[in-house]
Amino acid sequence: MTKRTIIHGGILGTEDGAYQADLVIDGERISAIMLDSSDIAADERIDAAGRFVLPGAIDMHTHFKEPSVPLDEGFYNGSLGAIAGGITSIVEMPQASPTSSEGAHIRAKREIGETQSIVDFALWGAAINQDLSRIQEMIGEGVVGIKSFMAGSSSFFPKATDATLLDVFQLLAGTSIPYGLHAENDDLLQAGLNRLQQAGRRDPLAHAESRPAAVEVEAINRALYFAERTGSRVHICHCSTADGLRLIAQARARGVQATVETCPQYLALDEDDLVRLGPFGRCAPAIRSRAEVERLWDGLEAGLIDVLASDHCGLSVESKETGLDDIWQAPNGLVGVQTMCPVIFDEMINKRGLDVSMFVKLTAANPARIASLYPRKGVLRVGADADIAIYDPHRSWIARGSDMLHQNKWTPFEGREVNASVVATIRRGQVVYRNEGNVVVSAEAGSGRFLPRGYGQSGKV
Repeated sequence: MTKRTIIHGGILGTEDGAYQADLVIDGERISAIMLDSSDIAADERIDAAGRFVLPGAIDMHTHFKEPSVPLDEGFYNGSLGAIAGGITSIVEMPQASPTSSEGAHIRAKREIGETQSIVDFALWGAAINQDLSRIQEMIGEGVVGIKSFMAGSSSFFPKATDATLLDVFQLLAGTSIPYGLHAENDDLLQAGLNRLQQAGRRDPLAHAESRPAAVEVEAINRALYFAERTGSRVHICHCSTADGLRLIAQARARGVQATVETCPQYLALDEDDLVRLGPFGRCAPAIRSRAEVERLWDGLEAGLIDVLASDHCGLSVESKETGLDDIWQAPNGLVGVQTMCPVIFDEMINKRGLDVSMFVKLTAANPARIASLYPRKGVLRVGADADIAIYDPHRSWIARGSDMLHQNKWTPFEGREVNASVVATIRRGQVVYRNEGNVVVSAEAGSGRFLPRGYGQSGKV
């Protein structure tokens, strides 16, 4: 018999605004939205009075890295952090061992996710200068996007040559598949690294100075040119610069199909935090100055940013500590899947007074559209999957690594007071996480569902 759950008394947040209403969930989907559900029988009632009821977030940029040995993060532990942060679906990046760059790799990754993940998941495939037939294989396996680095990441994920970039854009032309790009100019980056290292700099700010804004902005400009020339979709990952946003806005005004994401580290941290965090603040692109952070917020308020993503890299404390005396020894990447939504909700809604509809667009509706999951995901709508996060907008907590549910117990927001809390997360009608003073996780490994490209159009909504 199908279970019925009713969430009553809350403020429903949608991309069009917020209003008080009750949600009725039958099985895995939303079956009704009504002003008063008191006469409706239910197996479970959840009191959301004084709280926001929002679509579960879709994190378009995670690195759970299965299969890899050693495994710094995986679908299961990464999912635990996700549900604690109000995230019900993720789009997993192809960094793994081997790099997910052909059909067989996608099948293997899907199988791991289907046995380990709690959240629903979609997959990116990698373009690493391989034969285009391998990319066609991944498309056939249902990936929702193709990803490349414009600057070298590792020997396992080399930078895409300009020839590869153009070839992949041409391959994807006429499809709904975005080409996701880590946009940094490799020549400028290598020159910056050599210059700072030869000068003997090993301090945290040397990392930021080695890859200034121009390194990112030039690469964004080149990516937009290729997208415009081919008529393809481009998705700029983790944008950290206002000038990059400006170029994307100008391109969109010309009809270029361009979307852009940013991350909490570029909105809620600045170079003072990089100095304080040391190796635990090393990421790529680098954390920027306070002036650049505020310019990025101006762009967000103007509607120039489409997506908030975590770029969660489950790196170990031990690996990060190798850079305590030499920033270059620490790997790039921050954990963030658990803190992303509450930290930015607090910053956006409580501190800056922005509308909750913008938060919903950034964390749910827009990611669902870009990843072809809309309107089954990312919305509060009759017929949509009942993926829901309930926020107490004024319940404060202190971010501590020891409280993180993902595998490695640290956070770049250590000690930060956050005045917004996820008190419940519901994935396809099942309450998988509660926090009413005590954390309760009620989901099993493998209960997450693979989301192939086009999932959003499957079934009636």
